[in-house]
Amino acid sequence: MSLSNVASAKSVNEIIKEYYPIYNKAQQCQGIMANNGSRIDEDVYLKSGYCIKIDRQLEVKTKQGKRLYVVVIGEVSFNKEGGNDSGSHADTGLVGMFVLKPQGSGWEVEYANPVMNAGASGAGLKDWKLIQVASDKWGFINIHSDSHYNQSFSEYILMTPDSKSRKIIDSHIAAEVEYYNESTAPSGCSKDRKVEYCTLLKAKLNIDKTTLINGFYPLEITVNGHEYNYDASKKNTYNNQVYTIKYEPKKGYQAPKDYPLQ
Repeated sequence: MSLSNVASAKSVNEIIKEYYPIYNKAQQCQGIMANNGSRIDEDVYLKSGYCIKIDRQLEVKTKQGKRLYVVVIGEVSFNKEGGNDSGSHADTGLVGMFVLKPQGSGWEVEYANPVMNAGASGAGLKDWKLIQVASDKWGFINIHSDSHYNQSFSEYILMTPDSKSRKIIDSHIAAEVEYYNESTAPSGCSKDRKVEYCTLLKAKLNIDKTTLINGFYPLEITVNGHEYNYDASKKNTYNNQVYTIKYEPKKGYQAPKDYPLQ
């Protein structure tokens, strides 16, 4: 839905209903049918019905005046026929972000992205944190985690308003990766010679507010851990190694090619 299709509104709820137009009677919630992250082939995603609610609604002062930053989360709750649906482990949750500016006694949309994927088992990530990402811009950040058999991972998800595209861009930066060839191997795999390969990497995010690149503060990511094979084809150790992640217009924050948690 384009911004031109959303009229100026007197309340946040009226704006939200324009972007999430389905009222589900079974769940008694406002919602939307959206991609749930599962695919039947490379380009065809399955859809689920999400019940949505506002997770954060925070007002900030900018050079252009006050702005309202809103993040909405959704959980798989109904199917295309309108009946109940609890989703599956493979389904992702839904998240949407809006930046609103004053219009009369209410608000109008300045930036919007109503449907992004974040959260495991069909549930939207809760408790998003608002952080400053530029001298006059803010974004919402959270950590998404999941695991499958002998692999687990987490990633920072940072949603920011992008002036070039006039949209909200979601950036995904890997925060922790752990995998090995034996599910019974001890954590870290450092002494089990039966384990053929092991990766255990952790990253901590910081924002460098001393400089601007493409209008945004760069991210500083500090990496610790190791990755190796016992046949010695790979053996790397990271001890407080710092990587700079720059913002690219219309793309968001992009990890460099040598970032080890890719």
